[in-house]
Amino acid sequence: MSGILDLHVSRYAAGADMHPHRHDQAWFCLIVEGGYEERILGMRNTHLPGDLLYCPAQAEHAQRFGAKGAKKIIFAIDDHLAGLLHEHAARLDGRPLLRRSDTLLALGRRVDSELALDDPYSSSAIASMALDMLGHAARGLDDACRYEPRWLRRVRDYLHEDPSRDVSLDTLAAVAGRHPVHLARSFRQFHQCTVGDYVRRLRVDQAALLLRTTRRPLLDIALDCGFAGAAQFSRSFRAVHATTPSAWRAAMR
Repeated sequence: MSGILDLHVSRYAAGADMHPHRHDQAWFCLIVEGGYEERILGMRNTHLPGDLLYCPAQAEHAQRFGAKGAKKIIFAIDDHLAGLLHEHAARLDGRPLLRRSDTLLALGRRVDSELALDDPYSSSAIASMALDMLGHAARGLDDACRYEPRWLRRVRDYLHEDPSRDVSLDTLAAVAGRHPVHLARSFRQFHQCTVGDYVRRLRVDQAALLLRTTRRPLLDIALDCGFAGAAQFSRSFRAVHATTPSAWRAAMR
């Protein structure tokens, strides 16, 4: 078994809007033509051919397609392969864009051609190329971690030490020994999200653990995890998990 499920091509009309929605299953997609703007996980990103993207299960997202519309290779993975990826150091759930490269674009176009050919060998070839896409993206994430400057690693270590404490870009710049603008730009380059996005997800992860393992009131959890109150906690939690903290806790019981 390859671990690749439900692989197909989806096409989207020029200028189309896809209103906010969510999927029960996590999906990967590779853009092979066109492009679009997407809102997901509290971020707004523009995606182009050669982008391999990840959409977590139940993550609310919306898309606006460009003048050429878009064509995407979309697929899911089985639990075994998901477990292998989960062991990887990269945070898939926080990275809508896994990698952008000409290699991925070439693989996507070959998959598109195999789907059109549809002979007895196509399914095996397609599954192999989809695994190649994931392997190529994973190596890119490994490279990003491997070549992350030591000063940027110090910043991430500082954030992980206590996600609940108040931080500012100036404070983090002092930790890094770099200018705040340089820090902000480099952080996004290596981690495909802003410092604020990263801190939000650290706090939400910390809160999710407490929601799952304790019966503490939501407000207590919110304050202990660095949120200003219940309303901010709910907004941030929904931005990451596309549901409220109380609904998420009930689903985990």
